Amino acid sequence: MLPKYSVTATLQCAGNRRTAMSKIKTVKGVGWDVSAIGNAIWGGAKLSDVLELVGIPKLTSVTRFGGRHVEFISVDKCKEENGGPYKASIPLSQATNPEADVLLAYEMNGEPLNRDHGYPLRVVVPSVIGARSVKWLEDINIIAEECQGLFMQKDYKMFPPSVNWDNIDWSTRRPQMDFPVQCVICSLEDVSTVKPGKQDQERFAVQTGETA
Repeated sequence: MLPKYSVTATLQCAGNRRTAMSKIKTVKGVGWDVSAIGNAIWGGAKLSDVLELVGIPKLTSVTRFGGRHVEFISVDKCKEENGGPYKASIPLSQATNPEADVLLAYEMNGEPLNRDHGYPLRVVVPSVIGARSVKWLEDINIIAEECQGLFMQKDYKMFPPSVNWDNIDWSTRRPQMDFPVQCVICSLEDVSTVKPGKQDQERFAVQTGETA
């Protein structure tokens, strides 16, 4: 039986604050404000332990058959994949590194995962965008190239301001993985003011996103 690990990790959608982004230049996707983020204590088996059981040692970057990435396939079907499953991948070097704390999680905050959070099993990949922490996990594949799913190849990529929807070339950018730290005061309205000086901490709700 594999040991259970508990990892405290913040998962944040790469679209967090997309509403604010669109005030500068229109972006597509769900119009998140500042709340596409959450922190929890996840419980489960380390992916590095699971991979070791099938013959892939810890701290492996490439298998003898050329595998360099670990692909996660969900039972969830989505229109963006033309009815196929949601999927994503991370580098094998990250998956096999015990210190990366990548989990196959079956608990959240000391209780079994509920349906909305990925029951019965999900991936939790700390330090990267939430889109890589695949819920409702069905299959794990070792592949030579990055996952070719839409959410890896034609979404969640960063482009310079000169690029727009008419001239975008998705192949010129790698999939987004790590994400900058964010912090926002979310209990006050934009029009609110406070006097300079020390403030009562209970008035403020602060959200943070972690990065490697």
